[in-house]
Amino acid sequence: MRSGSRRAVQATPTPSVPALNALPAEQHKLITQGYETLIALVVAFIVWRLCFAAIDRFFARRLLLKHPRAKTYLSPIKSIVGGVIVVVLALTLLRIWDVDIGPAVWSAGAITAVLAFGAQWVVRDWLAGYSIFAEGQFDVGDRVEITTGINSLISGVVEAIGVRTTRLIDRHGRSVFIPNGNIYVTTNLSRGAKRLDISFDVPWRGTVDDMKKAILAIAKGAAQVAKIDDQSVFVTLDAFTPEKATFRVSVRAPDPHAHVDDGAIREYLAEQLQAKGWLPSGEKDESATPADGSAKQS
Repeated sequence: MRSGSRRAVQATPTPSVPALNALPAEQHKLITQGYETLIALVVAFIVWRLCFAAIDRFFARRLLLKHPRAKTYLSPIKSIVGGVIVVVLALTLLRIWDVDIGPAVWSAGAITAVLAFGAQWVVRDWLAGYSIFAEGQFDVGDRVEITTGINSLISGVVEAIGVRTTRLIDRHGRSVFIPNGNIYVTTNLSRGAKRLDISFDVPWRGTVDDMKKAILAIAKGAAQVAKIDDQSVFVTLDAFTPEKATFRVSVRAPDPHAHVDDGAIREYLAEQLQAKGWLPSGEKDESATPADGSAKQS
């Protein structure tokens, strides 16, 4: 008969895990600060992602459909938002690790004041750039004349509009960077009535009235070739010497969206003036007085 005594079942002993409260105070504080730091970093990353997604969705995508230049301001806005998040995160981490932020705040205030004083021109350029964008003074591709100071005039085609600078291509093909804060007066030559002014020198061939009528007939023919109303063509005498006269042909297109083919007009004028013997042709002509011409488009 088996013994009725039961055998005692012995459980495998498990290692004891020390409670968090049982740790030394310094070690407990370090662990707590580590957890809080990790949480702060995760929260900052989530806020950063949400803010950038909101900017892309609610600002860029909707505004870019109506104002393509809004893309210029997308990067600065993201930079500002990212900078604010970084500053808040840094102050939070300093507080978690029991760093006295009082002196840091005072130092940051002093540094900010110095930077603000030194970067006042940058701030001025930013505000002026916003005004250019908000008022729609000119667009990329427009031909403009910009006054940057007393007797300082820069003309060219707008290549890019930035937050701080505007880039033009002048008549020599050079890129000209103009700080937006230095733009005092802007004349947009691509808006309103399109116009084309061509001036040239020809030798005297009769009276002024006869020469004006002959040139006007040629200019009206050039306007018809360029599909422009010949009633918007004018001829004036700009200057003269005993040997030659300087005439100006002005073409106006009232429709601001009309295309003025200045190349066709110039070619037609030159061919007809050469046919009349008022401009030298490719062949050497002893009787013809050399003449030089210049064209100005605005």
